[in-house]
Amino acid sequence: MSEYWKQQALSQRDRFVGELLSFLSINSIEDMTTAAEGKPFGEGVAQALEYLLARGESDGFRTKNVDGYAGVIEYGEGEEEIGVLVHVDVVTVGDGWTTPPFEPNIRDGRIYSRGAIDDKGPALAAYYALKMVKDSRLPLSKKVRLIIGTDEESGWLCMKHFAEHDKVPEVGFSPDSSFPMTHAEKGQINPTLALLVQELEVESAGYQLLSFVSGDQGNSVPEKATAVVSAEQSLNAEWQREMTASWEAFLHAEAATGHVDISEAGEVMFRLHGKPAHGMIPQQGKNAGTLLAYFLLSLPFKASDYSFLSLLGKVLHEDYYGQNLHIACEDEVSGKLSVNAGILRYSRSDGGSVRLNIRYPATVACEEYVEKLKRRVEELGWKISHLRTSKSHYVPKDRPVIQALSRVYEEHTGLQANLLSSGGATYAKIMSEGVAFGPLFPGKESMAHLTDEYAEIDDLLRAMAIYADAISELAK
Repeated sequence: MSEYWKQQALSQRDRFVGELLSFLSINSIEDMTTAAEGKPFGEGVAQALEYLLARGESDGFRTKNVDGYAGVIEYGEGEEEIGVLVHVDVVTVGDGWTTPPFEPNIRDGRIYSRGAIDDKGPALAAYYALKMVKDSRLPLSKKVRLIIGTDEESGWLCMKHFAEHDKVPEVGFSPDSSFPMTHAEKGQINPTLALLVQELEVESAGYQLLSFVSGDQGNSVPEKATAVVSAEQSLNAEWQREMTASWEAFLHAEAATGHVDISEAGEVMFRLHGKPAHGMIPQQGKNAGTLLAYFLLSLPFKASDYSFLSLLGKVLHEDYYGQNLHIACEDEVSGKLSVNAGILRYSRSDGGSVRLNIRYPATVACEEYVEKLKRRVEELGWKISHLRTSKSHYVPKDRPVIQALSRVYEEHTGLQANLLSSGGATYAKIMSEGVAFGPLFPGKESMAHLTDEYAEIDDLLRAMAIYADAISELAK
């Protein structure tokens, strides 16, 4: 059947690309300023959800909007259910795009837009796959539910709400990772560390850190950082020359870019640009916030200014695996624990806050490492003001869902279906026997969460054919 599905997918190319251009044009970044009843994550996310639901209704599927938190497009009958879980929300965009992130542009067979690969491109491909199964009229014995989430990039409140108001399938896949398939996903520990306002000591002389801002997404490596410093010496011309020279030497040594500006009042503003990356692979980025703090520690800050910079520059800087936090661990299934410092803030009025995104191995007990983290944070003079965790996920290789999807993948590609693990979290973990299945093919670069995010159109069509075959195989 693989050739049949390939031909069906190719026949959909023009229509699919046209609809993808429209779908990606919707700015579906969470925006709580436009949140309302039925639109819990803002106008753009609601519009993207309605786009898919309207498409499903027009094609004759049963559809359901679950209070704006999620949507369902359903086909087939039967007591047993197969889930295909996607999401329509996207991360923030940042600077430096070649073309506007919500004006999708096709270049050299790639479609460039925020959401192209994570996850609106694959979501639409999965919908087309379901439509191809429906049009084939192949007999199915199970109900297939395409479940659409709206808060995957933030707090997963969408799936929590869905689970409270509807049934979550036990078996299925999420097209939100890599082929062949990801059967083990790390769990997450997401703490916010706080340096409280009452602990701040306002200095009347010497160096003062007036403000520090870096990052706007917990699960992304910060690309930019800005710090404003006040110092008695800053009005001295010789000090300014030495500071500028030191800054330029630092940028050169770190292969980073940045600027320093000194106001007439003697306030010094440092701006630094790093390299963004997905929070699950922080070692592939250059964290602008911790790097800037590392530089600022060369200056004699005191009290709370020093405590904030020390946590960033000494403890968190390039500590990708949690050694300095005393939580390093690993397993054979999913590898090492990872740490990303995603949102970093400081002011002399509000204090300091650091939001971490920690991803722990799939077979490790979360509670043990939360306790280790709490003890270490307190040793450093900080507190955990907020903590959110999510469970890890592991489906053994002998389960029927893995055997079925492996057969489909191997027939379509001629490649062996080696099982993968991931630091990323997908909706697959909501299903007891769910796996993440594509859309990224082996050897291809993932542009999820990055500037100039793109998906290769031919690869989306290949994935579409695989998804159609997979749905019919799981639901037959």
